[in-house]
Amino acid sequence: MSTTAPGLRAAVRAEWLRLWSVRSTPWALAVAAAWAIGLGLLDATSTVRGWNAMTAADRASFDAVGTSLDGLTIAQLAFAVLGVITATADHTTGTIDAILLAVPRRSHAYIAKVGTLGFVALLTGQGVALAAFLLGQAVLARQHLDVRLSDPSVVRAVTSAGLFLGTIALIGLGLGTLLRRSATALAAVVALVFLAYAVARTLEGWSYLPGKLVLSNAGDVIGQVHAHAARPRLPSLSQAYLDLAGYLIIALSLGAWRTRRDA
Repeated sequence: MSTTAPGLRAAVRAEWLRLWSVRSTPWALAVAAAWAIGLGLLDATSTVRGWNAMTAADRASFDAVGTSLDGLTIAQLAFAVLGVITATADHTTGTIDAILLAVPRRSHAYIAKVGTLGFVALLTGQGVALAAFLLGQAVLARQHLDVRLSDPSVVRAVTSAGLFLGTIALIGLGLGTLLRRSATALAAVVALVFLAYAVARTLEGWSYLPGKLVLSNAGDVIGQVHAHAARPRLPSLSQAYLDLAGYLIIALSLGAWRTRRDA
C-alpha cells in the first residue's frame, strides 16, 4: 500500500499535466461546446418559427429538453476524439517511453488516464449540457415552449446528457488504448456511434432489438424528458442506462486488457 498509493498519485499528477499540455484537449472541448450550443440554438429557433405550422403529431412528440440538446449529437464526436487522442498521443509522439520511466507500472498509467479524463470530460459535459439547455430554453420561451430545471425529470435529463458526453470520451479512451492508432480508433468510434445506428435502422423490418442496443439511441433516450420509449426501436429509460454502462465497461476493459498484455 505504501508504494501503490504514492505511485498512483504521481501518475495522476503526471497525466493531468500531460492532458492539458496537448493542444487538442482545449480545442476538442471548445469545438464540442460550440457544436452543442450552436446546433441547439438553431434547432430551438427552427422549432419556434415553425411551431404554428406543425402537425398535431409533431407537437405531441415535442420535447423541450431534447430540442435544446440536439447539438450533443455532433458534440459527442469531439468528446470521442478527445478520448482517443488521450490514449494514442503517447504512442504517436513517442513519449510513451518517458512516461513509463516516470510511471513504470502500466496499470497505474492507465488508471490515471481513466480517472483524469473521466473527471475533465464529465465536468465539461455537465457544463456543456447545462449551457445548451439554458440557452435553448431562452429561445423556446418566445413561443412559451420552455421548461425549467425544477420541472419533473428535467434535471435528470440534462445531467444524463452530460454523463453521456463523459462516457463517450471514456469509450474513446478505451478503444484508443486497445487499438493504439488514432485513425483506427476514431474509425471504430464513428462506426460504434453512427454506423451502428444506420445498420440498426435497416434491420428494423426484421427486428427492433439492434436499435435497442445502439449507443446513440441510448444517448437520445436519457437526454430527453419524454423518452419516446413507446417507439419500438428505442430502449426504455432503464435499458438505455444499462446500454451506456455496458459499452463503457467493455471499452475500458478492453483497454485494461491491452495494457496488461503489453506490461
